[in-house]
Amino acid sequence: MKPLSGEKIPSGAAQTAPETFSKLTHILIVITALAMVAIHVLQAAQFVFPSGQFRNFHLGFAVLLSCLMLIESTKSGAVFKKALLAVMAVITIAVMTYIHIEYRELTEVRSFLPNQTDILVAVLLLGVTLIVSGIQWGWTIPALALLGLAYGYWGYLLPGDILVHAGLSPQRLMAYTSIPYFQGLLGGLTSLSGNTIFMFMLFGGALKATGAIDFIVKIGFALGRRSRAGPALVAVASSGLMGTVSGSTVANVASTGAITIPLMKRYGFKPHFSGAVEAVSSTGGQLMPPVMGLAAFLIVGITGIPYAEVMIAAIAPAIIYYVFLMGAVHLRAVNLGLDARDAAMEGDDGTPFASAAMRQWHLAAAIIALIYLLVTGIPAGTAALYAFALLLGLDFLMCAAANRFSLDGFKTGMMRIVDAFVEGAKSGAMVATVIAVIGVLIEILTITGFAQKLSFAMLELSDGRLVTLSVIVAISCLVFGLGLPTSASYFIVALFGAPALVQLGVPLLAAHMFVFYFANLSAITPPVAVAALVGANIAKANFWATGFTAVRLGLPGFLLPFLFIFEPQILGVTGTVFDQLIAIVQALLAIAALNFAIEGRMVGTLRAWERALLLLCSIGLLFPNEEASLTALAVAAAVGIRHAIAARASGDA
Repeated sequence: MKPLSGEKIPSGAAQTAPETFSKLTHILIVITALAMVAIHVLQAAQFVFPSGQFRNFHLGFAVLLSCLMLIESTKSGAVFKKALLAVMAVITIAVMTYIHIEYRELTEVRSFLPNQTDILVAVLLLGVTLIVSGIQWGWTIPALALLGLAYGYWGYLLPGDILVHAGLSPQRLMAYTSIPYFQGLLGGLTSLSGNTIFMFMLFGGALKATGAIDFIVKIGFALGRRSRAGPALVAVASSGLMGTVSGSTVANVASTGAITIPLMKRYGFKPHFSGAVEAVSSTGGQLMPPVMGLAAFLIVGITGIPYAEVMIAAIAPAIIYYVFLMGAVHLRAVNLGLDARDAAMEGDDGTPFASAAMRQWHLAAAIIALIYLLVTGIPAGTAALYAFALLLGLDFLMCAAANRFSLDGFKTGMMRIVDAFVEGAKSGAMVATVIAVIGVLIEILTITGFAQKLSFAMLELSDGRLVTLSVIVAISCLVFGLGLPTSASYFIVALFGAPALVQLGVPLLAAHMFVFYFANLSAITPPVAVAALVGANIAKANFWATGFTAVRLGLPGFLLPFLFIFEPQILGVTGTVFDQLIAIVQALLAIAALNFAIEGRMVGTLRAWERALLLLCSIGLLFPNEEASLTALAVAAAVGIRHAIAARASGDA
């Protein structure tokens, strides 16, 4: 019945359908997330599914949950987009069911001769995964995957020895994307995603649900009050620790930067410097153990090196990176005449750190347990699952105890557990889709021989010189990182650059850490520098000034990878523990000299010739030659002693 002319429709009635649909979508998200978590926990505990079937469930639930999340976040007026996503969700359920039912036939009967239905299912799975990952992560990675598929089919038409290959038939090409070969979308990277990365995403979801983000920022404020750099140190500390929660550099900048960048500006730091500090700090969050960025898990997937070894190797470089950054912001604060010690900073709720720590001790307990389990050799996914269970168990008990074990306390504890499940499943689903798409590109580049041929070409170009090859690989990482997520930049160069380095005698982990660092640092390297771009937008600063300042503040990240190659003992992959300690101390002295030289201050203001000498000494300390390092150390010590005496005599100290 139509309303009479001029008669208004009650607002409640007009909104009933959209609100009902939104509630239904939210309920479906919660149910799907809980089912996804249950399957993964069951698989980790009992191994109830064969590997291929589990990968099918992992990717299927990830795409399904992603579709529902996108429906929920889509504006109510975008009916066509919601309908398309709903159709994709139904297709995903059908595809997942088909693969599960036909699994035995696919692996035992049609493993090399897929029928038309198998190919159709492979096409549908590829299509929905590409679309979902494109909407969530941007269209660069799906476009690369499609380009890879085109190369797999038409590669026989291309010129040159590197590009040309025999070509793949459409049927074989699609079989490599998922079924019946169980490669590509359902290959080794998806297995890594389901068995390991998803568990870390659950742990991250539990940290968020139990208040870790607020506590991390609280730690930053506690440290900031004790430094002249104040809010800049808050940014460095909180963004670095945020790496244990977030797997995204841009997410780190956006979340902590909204608090720290305005604070830095109010305390006297220039806008471009404030944005750069946050960008570099957040980029370092992906280098900080125990929970590093997505690319760190790709190292495990490509090399087979246990995650614990990757994590342990990353500890010393991450410490050096942040020591340099903390020193840089402190020296800049001194140069600007700022002093934020014991100042009340906006954004801090005023709660004493000791009180906050007492309330959130279980967060630290869970992270310590995770580190202990990883170091003792337990598989990374299992360690993350145990830490996840410990954190939720402790949090539930604390919620119950805070409410004197009343019904409300138990309800609150259960709601936080459900929130942790849903938050973790959402993060895991997003990562799973992009990992699966990356798996397609890796598969094509591998089976066509392109990666191997490009690796040999790089060796020829460098003429077998490790110095030349390392520069070529570093530049390749930064170039591929222009506009690409860190994970994509890493794995593209890791396929051909890391093998070339290994071919010249570089340890496997050192080669991949080299690529890993430069892939991460592409986020602060102009002309794209996505982390610096977000920081500049929040700070309302010039992008180029922010980007180049970020490069200056992130200098250790550009220098340390060369130490991984020429002095791999800094990672602990060669030599003794004593050799590693010597390398770490040497690197710390080098970056201290570099900081003093760039900022022009040590005890007091440095003269031009002192800065020039310290700059040369920092290079000498990093140079892989014992005599050069000792000479540089002696000169730096002499400059430092002479400067300290002169500064005190003149009253500049």
